[in-house]
Amino acid sequence: MNQVKRQNADGTYRYVLVLGAKVNGIQPSRALMHRIEAAAAYANRHPHVELIASGGQGPDEGMAEARVIARELIARGVDAARIHIEAESTSTYENFLFSRPIWDGEPGLTIVTNDFHVRRARLVGKLYFGLAIDALYAKTPPATKLKYVVREQLAYVKLFINYMRWKWRP
Repeated sequence: MNQVKRQNADGTYRYVLVLGAKVNGIQPSRALMHRIEAAAAYANRHPHVELIASGGQGPDEGMAEARVIARELIARGVDAARIHIEAESTSTYENFLFSRPIWDGEPGLTIVTNDFHVRRARLVGKLYFGLAIDALYAKTPPATKLKYVVREQLAYVKLFINYMRWKWRP
């Protein structure tokens, strides 16, 4: 079986894009909490990096995902001056697009997302934005892994269709 080599983050890139996930009320879901914990540990090991908390507010969420991420990063010792907030995005593509004014001009980014999502998020960064991407692979709660993996496969189909439309647009 052909294994894709994990490109684990090592402090190379200036910006770390923390991708949003479900918020329950104003509290992070377990999946989001794993992303936050991975990002905070990385930020504390690499004090030169800046973090982009990315994610909007769904109709069933009491607070934008990005604002929850930022709050929790600060609670874990990350200086607020190192955190940028992008609180409008509703998809992985939009996480990159709406964060672009912050990272624009950089050759690459570090992304933080759950392990099942890294490959597609890296693909979005490369295809649409021409970025080199390394990653922090946050774990996925076992109780939700099957649901996320199935959803991720459907998201690949959507990515392919949207990319073909984007690539061949008039």
